[in-house]
Amino acid sequence: MTKRVRSRRSDGPIPPTLYWRLFRLSPLIMLFGMAAGGVLIIRSILVWGVEDTDYPFGIDIPIAAAVLVVWGCAAVALLTPPRSVLARRDGANESAALVWPLGRRFRLWTIIAAPVCGLLVAIAPFPILVALGWDPAIPANLWLGLPMAIGLALFAAALTWIVLRGALHGVEITPTHLIARGYFITRRYQRDAIVSINAVTLKWWPNLVLSTLMSREVEHTLQLSLVGGEEPMLYAANSHEHDVEIGAEMVRAWRQRAE
Repeated sequence: MTKRVRSRRSDGPIPPTLYWRLFRLSPLIMLFGMAAGGVLIIRSILVWGVEDTDYPFGIDIPIAAAVLVVWGCAAVALLTPPRSVLARRDGANESAALVWPLGRRFRLWTIIAAPVCGLLVAIAPFPILVALGWDPAIPANLWLGLPMAIGLALFAAALTWIVLRGALHGVEITPTHLIARGYFITRRYQRDAIVSINAVTLKWWPNLVLSTLMSREVEHTLQLSLVGGEEPMLYAANSHEHDVEIGAEMVRAWRQRAE
């Protein structure tokens, strides 16, 4: 009787070393996606969507499409990490690892928003120019137009920053630190300084801000208790309640192994 040998499952679509390189370079990758998406959408509208206007088809359209395809492949790779770079529930990772459930709810949306965000960034300056009287057919209206234009520009800048950090969004644990990469900033916490980890419900004001910004209800996230008495909220960790509970379990296991 021959013995059946079960084949070992692949670690992932790409090697861990390559994934970490893509991960560290992801803001640049997202920037390429934004630029290519903005060019492709605008040029496509001008060539095929505007009547009685002569906008010829140019080489920039297939180039932007090709860049967008490459960006799409990189985005798929970033969203399907190898198992060896993911944090384990028993906390037995020997090197840096991503706590994948934390931040998972919005990671996909912020990444795939890159092409549309490129369009928004491209058109954001126009309301400011119109408010300043750039178009002779429209009189300048600084009192009304300029605040609206500045608000739109600030929103576009914030959205751009969020999208650039889309693949980084979440929590990473290393042998010595917990790294929380939120929508706007990155915070680091020493492993030995963490006393406890809890899944919590957001207070009303961060709930309102994040829900407005993401156009979806944002309720659950992770909260740390530190040696000095601080209790920071990890907005990088917000996701569905089930994801946050699993992520908290992974971080607790990682922390307990330091004892």
